[in-house]
Formats: sequence, structure tokens, C-alpha cells
Amino acid sequence: MSKASVEPPYLSVVATARNDDHGGNPLYRMQLFVNGLIAQCDRHRLPAELVLVEWNPPADRPRLAEVLEWPESEGWCDVRIVEVPHELHMRLEHADRLPLFQMIGKNVGIRRARGTFVLATNIDILFSDQLMAFLAQRELDPERVYRVDRVDVPAEIGPEWPMDEQLLFCREHAIRVNYYDSTLDLRTGERYRIYRDVPVVLRVLPPSLQVHTQLARYIAWRIYAFFYWIWCGLKEPRLVPIRLKRRFRRMLAAGLPERQATAAAAVPVVPVRLAAQLPGTLVRMMRALSRDLHARGRAFMRDLEWEKARIRLHTNASGDFTLMSKEAWLRSRGYAELEMYSMHIDGLQLYRAHYCGLREKRLREPVYHIEHGGGFQPGSRALDERLERDAIPQITNEQLMAWIYEMYVTKQPVTFNTPDWGFADESLTETTPLTRQLIAQTHTEVA
Repeated sequence: MSKASVEPPYLSVVATARNDDHGGNPLYRMQLFVNGLIAQCDRHRLPAELVLVEWNPPADRPRLAEVLEWPESEGWCDVRIVEVPHELHMRLEHADRLPLFQMIGKNVGIRRARGTFVLATNIDILFSDQLMAFLAQRELDPERVYRVDRVDVPAEIGPEWPMDEQLLFCREHAIRVNYYDSTLDLRTGERYRIYRDVPVVLRVLPPSLQVHTQLARYIAWRIYAFFYWIWCGLKEPRLVPIRLKRRFRRMLAAGLPERQATAAAAVPVVPVRLAAQLPGTLVRMMRALSRDLHARGRAFMRDLEWEKARIRLHTNASGDFTLMSKEAWLRSRGYAELEMYSMHIDGLQLYRAHYCGLREKRLREPVYHIEHGGGFQPGSRALDERLERDAIPQITNEQLMAWIYEMYVTKQPVTFNTPDWGFADESLTETTPLTRQLIAQTHTEVA
């Protein structure tokens, strides 16, 4: 009997997988993941369990319990494989084109997890030893969501290498780092930002001018716009006269009668024959300027509201590490069970957890992600084109932002799931391969 079987697991590690060719040679990455997790739980004496949800197993291939090699262990980490059969999979929309619903699969594992805390992750992750040592201290806060940076490494790790050698390789051969606000390519030095920088003027406003009223907001944005325009001019001085001419032409065109606006917009100087109309033209120009400033002010306010709604949560690669208490997962009802490709569902969950009253804590210790399927490709539309070709929907950036803004306004999480989320009412087959192996080893030693 394993240590985790005697002592209730402190940590449940949940991942979804199936024996197919997703991402290229997934069994290689899964074997590294399983070996590393079990070895580190033994090293740090962390009572844990791995809940591996085998979703829609291919009929022509053996099950994961048969194809994976289960390492010798001191028994600090149990392994449970929960199977979601093909018949249950086919109840979902687009099931004929999408063989695995990753986030719904994680919900299956979360609902059945026995640990006090539940970590939702993926099968191509290695945990840094410092991170596992921190978890083994058993000092996690049940009112927190724990996130870490993800470091991508090449798929060149030997499964036979000792764990310390594998982790050393990861530290010395990192490809990129996924921070909360950006992704940094360590080979080229390119940084791909997720969040815009917060305007300095908004950070230094005194409390009396924090954006509580329409007037204070408008003044703040007018100040910001003024200094931002000056900064742009200093950065690109040659553009200043061009922008001034364009602004003058637009104002002039707006102030002239419609039949003369086109001709006036084409020249920078007011024709002499229009001099008699100058007073009326100036009045119309001032009205146009007022309308322009009002429209720009409203646009600034709208942008400010959207930026305020987009709280700087660590959504970057959040599907690889989201750690909460079991009670917090239940409170937030798990990942949104949207019957579509899993893009953005992991990030959406962080916002839902935030509006459930759970605050994010970023740990310094990273996880390592074994590269597959071409890795991070900025600007690539290969995935979008494949999903469009196969008529598989996904959450768009606009839809995601609309949900985030709705939660910001209502201060409540958007509810997607019914009380039976995670197929809670279904009786699913469960296999414990590591326990069987431990029993077999015990019988051999006795014999």
C-alpha cells in the first residue's frame, strides 16, 4: 500500500491525454512527465496523486496503463487513470471532428480528485525541484490561485537520464519563457507582449483623482493624451508637421460647406475667395473641434474602462499550471465546458476564479514545457486555418474580452456549467496501474 493511500493526498495533479499522435510522440513526453512527478513526490515526501483522464481512447490502440512504463516508487504518489469512453465523448457537439475536449477532461479529473489542493496541468511538463519542495511544505492558501512561468525546452531529454540531469538540461537549454505579461524568445531576444504598459500619468494620480467620476477620468485622459502626443513627437519629430497638416485639413473640411470641403481638404491654405466666409468657417471649425475632442474623450474613456477590466492576471500558458484548493475549484465550477477547441478557456477560468474572490499568487519557481508540434510561432495562422477547415469553433479574442468586461461590470463570474459539471453523475472506469505494480513487487519480494 502506498504512502498516499495511507495518508490522504495533499495534492492532486490532473491532466488529460489519450494514446494518439497529438503534437508528435506524446508518449515520450508523457513518460517524462510521469517519471518526474513520481520521483519528485518521493524525494520531497509529498503525499500526492496523479489523476490522468484518458479521454475517448482510440479503439485500435492500447490503453495508457499498458503503454506507459510505471517506475519504481516509494509510494508517495498514487496514479489513477479515469476513462471517458467514446460513447460519452460522442454526446458533445463537434465530437466527430474534435477527438479530445481537454478542459472538460480536466474537469472530470478535478471532480474526482481526492487532494486538498488540485493542480490542473498537461502531460508535457516537468516541475522544477524548487517548486516541488515549496509544495511539499504544505503551506498553500486555499483562497489563492497559484501560477508560475513556463519555460519551453527542446524535446531532447533522455528518458533514462536521472531526474537531476533532466532538470539541469532544462535550465541550460531554455528556448523561451512565458511570463505573465509577455513571451520572451531567448534565441532571438524578441518579446511578444500580452498587456499594454499602464500610462504613467494614471499610476501617479493622487487618490482624489482616481478614476471615480466622469470628469476626473476625462481630465486624466486629456493629460495623458497631451503628454503622449508630445512623447510621440519627440520620438518621431518628422511626423509632427505631417500630423498638424492632416488635423488642420480635417478641421477645415469640417468647418466649410459640404460642396467646398473636398477642395479645401486638398490644400493647406484657405483660398482668398473664401475669406468672406471666414467667420462662419471658424465657428464651424470650432464646433467640429469640439465634437472631435468629445468623441476622442469618449473613446479614451472606453479604452480606459476596457483596460481596467482586463486585470493583469497570469493567463500566459495557464493551462500548464493552475493550482487551487479543491473547494475553490468546486466554488468556481471548474473550466467552462464549452464544446469547442480549448483556446482561451484556461485564461477565462482565471478571471472567473478572480471574481469568485480568489486572488492570484505568482510563484518564482518555473515549470518546464517539452517542445512539440513546432512550438510557439508568432503570427502563424496554421491553427486557425485548420480549425476553420474542420469547422471547429473556438473562443475569439473579442468574445473573451466581452466576458471579461461583463464580469468587471457585474463583479460576478460568468456561469457556464451546470451542477453536474465534469460528468459528476457518470460512473467512469478507473485504473490504478502503479498500485498494481507495487503489489506485484511486494509479492515478488515475499516469494
